[in-house]
This record gives sequence, C-alpha cells and structure tokens, in this order.
Amino acid sequence: MALSESGIQIRSCEAKTIEGLALALDIAIMIYDRNDRLIAASSQFLRFFDVSPDLLAPGARLRDLFSATFDAGAQVLGSFNGKPRHISREDWIAERIAVHWRERYDSVERLADGRWVRLRKRRMADGILIATIADVTDQKHQEAELARIRHQAELAQHILNNLANPVMVKDSKLRYVVVNDAFCRIPGLHPKHVLGRTAGELVAPQLAARFENIEGAVLETGVPYQATEDIYRADGSVMHAITRVRRSGTPGNYYVTISFDDVSAFLEKGTYQPESTTRYDKDSRKAARWFEKPAASVLLAGPVGRVLVVDEDRQRSAVRVTELKKAGSDAVAIANADEVRAFLDAALSMKLTISDVEVSVGMAKSLSGVSLQGKHGILKSAVERKLAEAAAPPEPAASLKQSQAPVELVPRAAPKQSPQSLAGDLIEPDRNQAANSLRSRIRVLVAEDNDVNQIVFEQILEAIGVGFRIVSNGHEAVAAWQAAVPDLILMDISMPGMNGLQATQAIRDAELAGGEDCAHVPIIAVTAHAMTGDRERCFAAGMDDYLSKPVSPEKLESIIEKWIGSPQSALAAG
Repeated sequence: MALSESGIQIRSCEAKTIEGLALALDIAIMIYDRNDRLIAASSQFLRFFDVSPDLLAPGARLRDLFSATFDAGAQVLGSFNGKPRHISREDWIAERIAVHWRERYDSVERLADGRWVRLRKRRMADGILIATIADVTDQKHQEAELARIRHQAELAQHILNNLANPVMVKDSKLRYVVVNDAFCRIPGLHPKHVLGRTAGELVAPQLAARFENIEGAVLETGVPYQATEDIYRADGSVMHAITRVRRSGTPGNYYVTISFDDVSAFLEKGTYQPESTTRYDKDSRKAARWFEKPAASVLLAGPVGRVLVVDEDRQRSAVRVTELKKAGSDAVAIANADEVRAFLDAALSMKLTISDVEVSVGMAKSLSGVSLQGKHGILKSAVERKLAEAAAPPEPAASLKQSQAPVELVPRAAPKQSPQSLAGDLIEPDRNQAANSLRSRIRVLVAEDNDVNQIVFEQILEAIGVGFRIVSNGHEAVAAWQAAVPDLILMDISMPGMNGLQATQAIRDAELAGGEDCAHVPIIAVTAHAMTGDRERCFAAGMDDYLSKPVSPEKLESIIEKWIGSPQSALAAG
C-alpha cells in the first residue's frame, strides 16, 4: 500500500485479493480510511443493496453510500424486524455513521426483502474501518425451527406432566427419552435419574428382561401389546392398571410408548377385590402380577388357551411357562396361594377365560384348606386332580404335567378354614400343615438399608415360612406400615434419611392419632450397636424389644414367637 494526500490507496492485486477473500467467505467486505473514504470494497455488497457500482469505487464517500442504500430500502437497518422506520434520511445517515465510528459493532438485522444479515464493524487504532456483511438467513431459519421444536417439546412435556396416567417413551435402544411426572412417582425418582437409562439400571434384572422382551417385540413387529397387571409403587401402594405398548416413528427411527391406565377404582367397584394392596412376600416389589390380553389388532390363527401355573417353585414355574408359550398357549405363573383367587377374580371381571390351571403338589395342599366353589371351580378341579395324583403310587415326572416332581416347601399364604367349611370331596389338611398355614399368614416388615443384611433376613424369613416385605429406609417403613399393617416390624436403627428411631416414633404417633381402631404393632430394634443407652433410646422411641446383630434363625424365630405366638399355640386356641 502507498499513502496519498486523500488517504490510503491499494494496488490492483490487493483489490483482487480482497475480492477473492470475500467470495471464499461468502461475505461483503468494505474498507474505509479515517476520513470515511472508501479504500476497497468487494462486489458482494451488491447482493444486499441495489446501488450503483460507482459507489464501490475507491475514494467514494461513506455518506454517499448511505444515502443510496437508504433509498434502496436500507432504512430498515436498526429495526431488527425488517419493518421501515419512521426516521428521516439525515437522522438515519447520522445514526449509521455513529455506528461506524464505534470501536466494535456486531448485530443481526433483517432486510426489507426478509433476509437476515450479520453486520460486523471494527475501527482500528489508526482510524481504518473494516466492515463485513454476511447472509445468515438459513441460520435464523434453523434457530426459529429449533425454537419451535423446543416450544412444542415443552408444551408436550407440560401436557404429559398434567396427565393422571403414567407415560414413558423409549428409543430404539430401549432407553428412556420421555417420562412424565405420573410415571416418575412410581419408582420415586426424579426424571433426570430416569432419562437416558434402560430398565436394567432401574429395576431387578428379571423384571427388566421382561420389559425389554415385550418392548423389543413391539419395536420389531409393530404389533401393539396390552396387559393387565399390578404396578407396585415405591411407597408400597399398588396400582391396578392396563399397560399399553405401541410403536411410533419411521423405519430406522422407531420409538416405543408405554402407558398405564389406572383401573383401580373400576376394579374395586366390580368383582375384583384384592385381599391386600401390598404383598408381604419378597417379590412383591420386584415383579408385577400380570395376565396378557392380546391387542384387538392381533390376528390369531385359532383359539389360544390361557393357562395359569400355580407353583411355589418360581424357577420351575418359569420353565413351564416358557414351554406353554412355545406350544402356542398364553401362560402366567403365580407362587402365592392368596394371589391365585385374586387373579382369577380379575380375569373374570375382564371376561378373560382361563382354559386350564396347573398346580404343584405343595400349592395343592395349601389350597386344599380353602373353599373353592363357584367361580373358582377350575382351580378346585386342578387341586383335586393334583391331590389325587399325589395320593396315588409315584410315577415318573408326576408334577406340573411334564415338569419335574416338586420339592415340598412351606406354604406361604393359605387362609384359615375349619374342616366343616371345606367341600366334602377335598382332603382335610393335617395338623402340621395347618400350623405351617398359620405361620404363613404372619406378615413381617423389615426395615434394613444394608443389601447383605437384606439377603440374610430374606433367607431366614423364607426358611421359617413367614410372609415378609423388605424396605430400605425409615420413610419406606412408615409408608409400608400405612399401606398394610404388618404383624411385626424389624427396624434397623441406622438408616439414611429417616432412621429407625424416627420411623418408630412416626408410627407410634400415627397409632395414637388413630385411637382404639389402630392396633399397636410390635416393633423390634435390630442393631449392631452395643453402646450404653442404646436400649433406653429404642424403648423411649416406642420400640418393644431389642435384637442384636448378627441375626440368626433361632433369634429371629424366638422373637417372632415371643411377640406373635407359635403356630401350635394358635392351633390349640382354635
């Protein structure tokens, strides 16, 4: 470059370089000296404003360029919305020149024809001004589209969160991508702890595998799934629901939507009356009791039998269910005597026909002490057949049809019945069986946060044949007590959130507020602490007894018999 009296001049080769740079960057470039005389300008400027090319010649005045651009519609600059402003030419030119004399200026503005441009200006220390203009219309459209999508997503989430029914959406890898508040209340988790995860990270492996098998089949085939099941919430309550699973999206980008229609109120008005909304057995919080009902859109080649498998051995019943499904039947397994009748009531209320019931010897003996007339006739017949088979000389593989003969386990939930109330053709249970049946109706709530100790309690309580439920903190213990009052509570002292002492005090306060109608539940402190004053603090909180760790079967059975009574004494009392 060389200096002249009028300012700075550039050589033709430099002008070509500026032009090439503007073309490469797809922008307009203008360079002015300290006197606002044009040094160089690229022809790209003419893409934005319809002015004479002479105004882009070196030496042209900035004021003249502004006058021409104002007449060409540039008066919209400064409005940010592309609408002409009520401003005189001189005022607009003065405004623009003031902008050019700022050290830095950067803005996105709309032209009269609807295009959006980014104006950038930089005044150097020696007074030289470098200005650029870039078309950002596509970028603005993309931003507007993203804003629209974000608004729709927020609106959709708002609508979902105001739905009473739980809803969730999973992607093709079965990760949660959308959940509403009603769904998050089931596991008691914040959405941020659910989104992006899979079922395997939130629930027990067996239950997660069941979810993903169902959802994977819907994703692959597009055939909707519908089932009626009990959904167990984190607070211990149960929701009787119709689960619906459907596919949406396009090939290569499918999603699966799962929703739960709460029909608890409807079922309670009908024939389905569950005996307990909270199941006191080790699997109540891990697996829903369900019965599949094919969606209306599924075309069946012929009638499909629905088989109920009643077996206390969960592993064996799972194998049998798999065999039945491979053979073309619908099948579901239940391992609790009380739940069998509730299940049959639910199926009857939904007009679902059970074609067959397969029952193990152990469960048949448990159910032999129950009146199974009328609507439970199919179960009664299955029990009678199995008891007759058990009384006959042993035959190979004489159990659940083709299954291995069952090992006799302690029955867990057979209701008490006098011999006079039994059908004449049923076998009267012996005295030992009745004692086991009484013990199976004992319900123990365990509050313990340590996973290893939970397993110990589970094994001991299952071995001695009592019903139980395990929770992990004081809040869950109080909620479980409120949902269904147990016969005995084993309360760990040291737990996160609400400890055992606080939970005990909350239960005692609630019992006191309930008056005579609220029974006093024995609460046993379970702790490894051996410090002076521990016993006194436990008793002061309202606990009834003290059990030190490690817990043994003998200790636990002794404390249960001390506070609830032995089965033999209960039998003697009638």
